[in-house]
Amino acid sequence: MGQVVRQSQWDAEVAQSRHYDKIMVQNLQVVVNAGKDVWGRQKRQRALISVTLTLGKQFTSASSTDSVDDSTVHYGTLSKAIQAQFQDENMAYMSTSELSNTISRCVRNVAGSTHIYAIETDVCYLKGSMFGEGVGYITSVIENSGACSSVLYLRNVRIACIIGVNPNERLQEQPVDVNLCIDNVHHTRVDTYPELETLLFKLISQSSFQTIESLLAWLVDQLREKYFTREEDNDAWIRLRIGKPHAVPSADAPAVEITRPVRRNST
Repeated sequence: MGQVVRQSQWDAEVAQSRHYDKIMVQNLQVVVNAGKDVWGRQKRQRALISVTLTLGKQFTSASSTDSVDDSTVHYGTLSKAIQAQFQDENMAYMSTSELSNTISRCVRNVAGSTHIYAIETDVCYLKGSMFGEGVGYITSVIENSGACSSVLYLRNVRIACIIGVNPNERLQEQPVDVNLCIDNVHHTRVDTYPELETLLFKLISQSSFQTIESLLAWLVDQLREKYFTREEDNDAWIRLRIGKPHAVPSADAPAVEITRPVRRNST
């Protein structure tokens, strides 16, 4: 494995590479014996798999001849190969990190002689979140250099709490939508997302703040103290966004976002 970098650094390297042609498969439905359910159990579950291949060369010959050749990758063949990988109901359990590696190997096999510059995989468990719209794990790797990134995310976790400066907001709880990303997450920490969501729910539901900014700063400190306690968390970064869907009648949800290193002395 090459250098592990933050997702923003990985994106910047790809953007500067002048490799622009991509093949994408989005939200491919499979059933996998991987990850954890909302109760923290190792159970088969439905997953949505998305894959993005950045090609090492432009698919000029494929576009000029209007045919699929080795300058590109057939998205239909890729989709069927990924689905076939998980058809065996007796397949042994694997972690989400292992699942992502399995998908990447499948992508490389299908690509064959096609020059692939970078591979991105996104595994999303729709039922992996008790209070939100799903939990997922994104891995990205540049094939030649080995530069890679890994991000764990919780999507739109809805939690009621006391939040706001207006008098009416101090009298009744209102829902907030929480989006959390752990950048540079260690592979051994990926499948602890049920514990992470449970802690988030407990912290936010029992809190009382006037501003989202104060709530965010407090949450980061609480996560540092109560969740990110292991040595393998040292290089991780927290990106936390909270929106108030009922705050502004003419907007979906005003939101505030914060990004901080897990360790305060990180840069």
